[in-house]
Amino acid sequence: MCRDMSTISPREFAALRGVLPAITAEHLFAVYRISETTWRKLREGRPVKRVTLDRIRARYRDMGRAAEWNRKVS
Repeated sequence: MCRDMSTISPREFAALRGVLPAITAEHLFAVYRISETTWRKLREGRPVKRVTLDRIRARYRDMGRAAEWNRKVS
């Protein structure tokens, strides 16, 4: 595997999948800014570019912070 590529665990994939309202091209792009091809690679445990994975993880973390903030405000 190239140094600039990385994979995720099935557990992390399940966490990413858990916040999607549906597995569609529209939701994948709206939530993580990724294509169906990238999603398929993640699901199959194949490597994706490290910068892409860093971006996905950052968006996932940001969603958690937003949900926490919303709970505090409500």
